[in-house]
Amino acid sequence: MSKASLVSLGGIAAVLAGILRGIASFIPATTSDVVLQLLYMLTDLFILLGIFALYGIRYKEAGKLGFLGFLFALVGILVIRSSKAITGVNLYPTGSLIFSLGLIVLGIRLWLANVLPSWVVGLWSLSVFVGIIAYFVPSLDWLFVVAGLLFAIGFAAAGSKLRSFAATAKDV
Repeated sequence: MSKASLVSLGGIAAVLAGILRGIASFIPATTSDVVLQLLYMLTDLFILLGIFALYGIRYKEAGKLGFLGFLFALVGILVIRSSKAITGVNLYPTGSLIFSLGLIVLGIRLWLANVLPSWVVGLWSLSVFVGIIAYFVPSLDWLFVVAGLLFAIGFAAAGSKLRSFAATAKDV
């Protein structure tokens, strides 16, 4: 399989991750835990595949800082997925922040390499800002939905950009 095909598949995974994350923003609290965990697991799997494609498309241009962002994003996902299962402690907020900051750093490096448009990184950054407000101001918990949608739109757009980039570039 060619690198362009892998990047294109990673783009599809990122679009699916964005769609699933957007859906997850509106899932009612009464939904069974099994259904929620399956949705989150699939979303995180697609996010991981998307991140690998994002980093892989221009890892040389992303440089050491891009690699650090990539690494932080991966560690953040691992913390999110393993926090309750391994430690019994909810480390989701910590893992989410580590993931988001890593993704933003990687995104900035990919924007500078002309892979991602600046507004995608802007949506990811705004998502973090809105999520932090929602976390610290409980009366504004509805902002978690907004933060999730901002992330979802940005990640799906990054996936779409990956697919178009892979389709038009001779050497991805």
